[in-house]
Amino acid sequence: MGDSRTYNNMILVRIVESKDAMTANFAKIDWDVMETISSRIVNEIKEINRVVYDISNKPPATVELE
Repeated sequence: MGDSRTYNNMILVRIVESKDAMTANFAKIDWDVMETISSRIVNEIKEINRVVYDISNKPPATVELE
């Protein structure tokens, strides 16, 4: 990638905290941990060039993507 534009795939990371599975809140992960997760994914999986973190709570969002 470097200075070149790439059109690879994106991956979404969703980490939630839940006690009853009926509700869930996104986990407030330390930025250094998120940076490590993102860097490893992008550097080790050649088909991925972007990592995003979903901060939607359930409800109204769902835990699984639709």
